[in-house]
Amino acid sequence: MARSLISAARVKKSHLQNAEALACAVEAVGILEPYGPNADLAIALSLHAFINWLNYEDIPMALLIADKASAAAEVTSDKIGAISALYTKGSIMHGGGDVRGISLVEESLRLAERGGHAYEEVRALINLAGMSGDDRDMARAADFAQRARDTAVRNEMPAFEADARSMYGEFLLWKGAWAEAEDAASECVGSTPFTATLAWRVLATLQARRGQSEARSALNRMWSLAQTAELLTVMDPAATVLAEYMWLSGESDPAWQQQLDTVLEMGLHAGRPWPSGAFAFWMWKLGLLDTTPEGTADFYGWIIKGEYTKSAEFWREKRIPYEEGLALMHGDEAEQIEAIRIFEELGATATANKVRRALMDQGVRVPRGKSRATRDHAVGLTARQAEVLDLLAESLTNVEIADRLFVSHRTVENHVSAILMKLDVPDRDLAVSTARDQGILSAT
Repeated sequence: MARSLISAARVKKSHLQNAEALACAVEAVGILEPYGPNADLAIALSLHAFINWLNYEDIPMALLIADKASAAAEVTSDKIGAISALYTKGSIMHGGGDVRGISLVEESLRLAERGGHAYEEVRALINLAGMSGDDRDMARAADFAQRARDTAVRNEMPAFEADARSMYGEFLLWKGAWAEAEDAASECVGSTPFTATLAWRVLATLQARRGQSEARSALNRMWSLAQTAELLTVMDPAATVLAEYMWLSGESDPAWQQQLDTVLEMGLHAGRPWPSGAFAFWMWKLGLLDTTPEGTADFYGWIIKGEYTKSAEFWREKRIPYEEGLALMHGDEAEQIEAIRIFEELGATATANKVRRALMDQGVRVPRGKSRATRDHAVGLTARQAEVLDLLAESLTNVEIADRLFVSHRTVENHVSAILMKLDVPDRDLAVSTARDQGILSAT
């Protein structure tokens, strides 16, 4: 019974049913505790600690439960219990701003690899990828995400594989590889709600920055999933995308603004910094925040404080071009023109135009560049979308394309929808004929 409850808690957590997940974990602990320390109790306590932290942001309580998990695992000399306890405690510590938590998760990874515990290994790799991403260490983040993906594939863990792919998509977004990021995210939108939230976040971000009309739809999908979780760790980054879109588009949506205020209050009430400070930055850009909340990461806090040069240098060193452009757009005329160049190089048409209009209003003549997206493909298709288009030209069905590319049927549907939108045609046959007329088919 207890093991079934542990499994149920994990499934419900992945589906953003966090209250139910916590209830299952608590019930599992209640069943196991009367029997004294044992391996299952250590795992149940670890799960209880982790979900408790996610739900309530109560770090002291969560750490207390994690320590009980460690004690139970130590008494029984159970390796999986010890790994789970290390992973949980390290995650909670890092989430509270204690960098020492990373070493605990790294130790859990070493133990999992040494013992051949694939589930624990993948979970540690995914969390280390997330931690590195929070610190904007793109090399480590991408490496951990790729290792997690490969390990999940080897051990036939499709849910973890999708998690790793969606995370890697976000890292590609930060690195400026936007076409690849779009492909990675598109392949994950039909996964569990937790993974789909991140996938839609990447797609909504790209579409908003490009000024694409479908951005609003992607934002609605992302936000509906994020709201289901009612977790700051999920809602904060989703709210960041909403705020950026509102700044880019100039839309003043009272309902969205109220929701942004709610997330802001959640963060202030929790009394801990946001993962990157990005939400605080965009709330400041919208005029909904006057000062930098205590604990906000310097990445964006420097800009709010007027130290944009320091921020630009940081992002340049990290090789994260879009954020470098955000910092430079607060500089002098030459720096703002450089920001526009960066945005256009990435294909961030909406952002480039926003900065350009502001400069032109000041009487500055701004040169217009040619975006990477335009150079890469005549109609802006990603590499994967171009591949799907070629297969459409072979008269393959979505199922046949999915089999050919080793992706889900839902993923192919998403790619086909994107192709129809970019070619501005209503159906597959017209997409193929239009592409053939324009000479953009690779297949002969």
